[in-house]
Amino acid sequence: MFKNKKNNLDERQEQILLQIEHNGCWLSYAGLLIAILVQQVVYKGDFRYVLGEWIVFFALCVYMMYACMKNGIWDRHLKPNAKSNALASLVGGLVVGFFIFLMVFRNFPDKPAGSIAAGVFAGFSVFVLCFLFLSLSARAIKKRQAELESEPEEE
Repeated sequence: MFKNKKNNLDERQEQILLQIEHNGCWLSYAGLLIAILVQQVVYKGDFRYVLGEWIVFFALCVYMMYACMKNGIWDRHLKPNAKSNALASLVGGLVVGFFIFLMVFRNFPDKPAGSIAAGVFAGFSVFVLCFLFLSLSARAIKKRQAELESEPEEE
């Protein structure tokens, strides 16, 4: 953004600043997600109350995904393979399924079977969609990594 500005930091300070920015980004990401979930529970699923947070959260997700894919970066600890995609999708599906179960059960406490069915359906749907998206993204990342490795380095 401000590429022409002089950098007054030495390498150690630059690394510390990058770590601070990294932590701040993930703190805001988690904070927005928690705020959205809590407000959905408090306001009984009325989406109007979380629209602002949702827009910021979605913009952050899109930016991070685009920037990582452009640079051929998948994750610091996970590899772009079916096993890690299935695990991440399972976690997402379980969280969404449990959240949907709670939302439906709160609104219809006399229908526990329907609440369970809604949670299972939502969780399974999220698992499938997430796995599909992650698999397509992993393929794109591998292709981008190959492109970046084949490019001659500029000096």
